Amino acid sequence: MKRLILVLTIFFICLPRADACVGRILNIGCVNSSEGQVLAEMLSVIISERTGTTVNVRVYKTAQELYEALKVKHVDILIENTAMALQILNKQSDGNIKKAYETVKTAYEKEKGLVWLKPFGFLNRNGSGIQSYTAPVLRVEVFGDFPALPRVIDKLGGTISDETYARLIKSVESGEKPKKVARDFLKSKKLI
Repeated sequence: MKRLILVLTIFFICLPRADACVGRILNIGCVNSSEGQVLAEMLSVIISERTGTTVNVRVYKTAQELYEALKVKHVDILIENTAMALQILNKQSDGNIKKAYETVKTAYEKEKGLVWLKPFGFLNRNGSGIQSYTAPVLRVEVFGDFPALPRVIDKLGGTISDETYARLIKSVESGEKPKKVARDFLKSKKLI
């Protein structure tokens, strides 16, 4: 009887069609900006729709607050761009965005216990015209609890062109809710 109860409990907690177990919670952190919120909501929707995992989006005033929350494990996933990551690592960009991505990917995993996944596809340009990739970044510990997560998130890799990115941000800045903008985009790409 106990064995039957255990099997039924596992069945109801881990749905057969889901990539991960239901009942677990992931926290995505982002800086309070249109970009941060729409990309965080995009991750939130694709993760919850494809895995059944509960996902919270936590918005922070500054990147420093976001990284502090990450250190104390209040955040599991964040969205970062390579230019900002190079600054955090006190490294200079030589203008090669692919090399910058590989540099931050290696350094973040080694020094910070953070893993960079595939970039979204669009190029960020800061005030001085430096281009950078933006990508989801996960705490290493998250992989043990959510082994299917990288595969789910990587479906977003390379899906957002510069034009699409500008349109998504414009929609949010025009008053649309970031979650609706994210969901509409994911549906248009048949990702949910």
